[in-house]
Amino acid sequence: MRKIFYFAMLLAMPAMAQQTTVSTFEDADVTFNEKGYWNGGKIGEPEQGDWGESNYYCKATSGMTTANITYSEMGGYDWWGGVALSKSTSIEFKVLDDQYNNIVGTGANGSATFAVVYGDNSTIDINVEGGAMVNYLYVTNSAYTHNNFTINTGSYDTKFTAEGDHIYLNIEATKADGTTKTAVVKLAEYVADTLLYINTWQRIDLDTLGNDVTKLTFNFDCNKPMVATYACIDNIAVVTGIEGAATFENLPLEKESYWNGTDDTGSFVSGTFKFENGHQAYDYGTYIYDYCYGFFYTNSTATTYTGNPTVEQYNSIVGKGAEQSANFATYNLNAYDEKRVTVLGKAKEISGFYVTNAAYSYTSMLNGDNYAKKFGADDWFKLTVTGYNAAGEQTGSVDFYLTDMRDSEKAYIINTWRWVDLTPLGKVKSLGFSMSSTDTGDWGMNTPAYFCMDNLGGAKPEQEDPIDTFSLGISTIAANARTQQFFDLNGRQIAKIQKGLNIVRMADGTVRKIMVK
Repeated sequence: MRKIFYFAMLLAMPAMAQQTTVSTFEDADVTFNEKGYWNGGKIGEPEQGDWGESNYYCKATSGMTTANITYSEMGGYDWWGGVALSKSTSIEFKVLDDQYNNIVGTGANGSATFAVVYGDNSTIDINVEGGAMVNYLYVTNSAYTHNNFTINTGSYDTKFTAEGDHIYLNIEATKADGTTKTAVVKLAEYVADTLLYINTWQRIDLDTLGNDVTKLTFNFDCNKPMVATYACIDNIAVVTGIEGAATFENLPLEKESYWNGTDDTGSFVSGTFKFENGHQAYDYGTYIYDYCYGFFYTNSTATTYTGNPTVEQYNSIVGKGAEQSANFATYNLNAYDEKRVTVLGKAKEISGFYVTNAAYSYTSMLNGDNYAKKFGADDWFKLTVTGYNAAGEQTGSVDFYLTDMRDSEKAYIINTWRWVDLTPLGKVKSLGFSMSSTDTGDWGMNTPAYFCMDNLGGAKPEQEDPIDTFSLGISTIAANARTQQFFDLNGRQIAKIQKGLNIVRMADGTVRKIMVK
């Protein structure tokens, strides 16, 4: 039996404004050997162990995390336990040095360096005073462990063949108050006559473990005692300053740019909220189309949409965030894969948020496009926000009309930041978003399903300027005379709108009666 001692090292850092730091291990100040790994080695002064072994306690710091490792020697035999680092590109396990390989051949997202977790009670410290939120990390299988559960190794019965055979990685978060909470990652299991296992880098969300995590401890749960207890991890995202409104200013961007989720991280954090995102890449041979939905964030100042969704779908009709800020979020609805906002920590009452139209939907409603009609009398475009408690039950919903032309004298298409009050929802754990429109066909809503958001959970404005309105009888008709035809009550075509009752053939082919006083 090997006896390994683990020594927790905590490098305290002061609390700071909200930021996300991803520990990629690419910056770790360690020396890799000629075989491409670092496992502590004989660094520093050793301590004598209970069995007479010499123990070297080492660490590798990256970002806001410190990986801890113990390297031991006794009687000419060396071993290690904890968290090693590797740059290996091999996916095989043939000799013991292959214990530093994973089955992908790279780190997460194709990076060079990743961490190898070996044995129970392996630890990574979060180097933030009072703890921080660990948003996510990436996990894949070690080549050693994969070798064990896919074949019987030597004389050992390690291959998974029967229902219930499994190896799980338990990630235990120690919080600032000493309490713990655990997330479980199923590295491999045999279910319904099928061996299921992680064979890529898989993102594991850990935000449910709390906002004040000081340490992560890794333990293994396996029903076969001779399976090697290894796992590989990478890209640990640590978020500090989890408090206040989601202003999106904590999210770094180059000028006139955006984040749309094509890195497949699946979410981002601002304030006390996590914003979900989805991405699907469609390969059309000559090009790949990235379909992104859910929440994006951007600092684009453009207010136009000319037909290029790849770049322009992130634009708002305002050209900046609420209250003159730089960053804001844009949401694209996918009715088949709902993306929500989650409250980090306990459920709470949310004051509300600022909303405006995306340039894409605004331009479509104002002028029409190849798929959607130009809005006119009686048309509307509505955002519905639904609250959910911790049990997933609805707490209520709030409607907000981004466009409302049901009253011809007060018709509007929102083109400024407006406040949406969410207090009627009560205490919520998450928010869902849906959109509806009068322009709906056999395949659903034709109006582009976008809106822009800022300052979720912020302070409600003391007062707002009146919404810009226009008369459907004059303004929209005069502005679009080239695309409309006008007729008098006898059916004769006339050159322009007249006082009284007019018959107007709209650009989309529909016919409406318009009264001009």
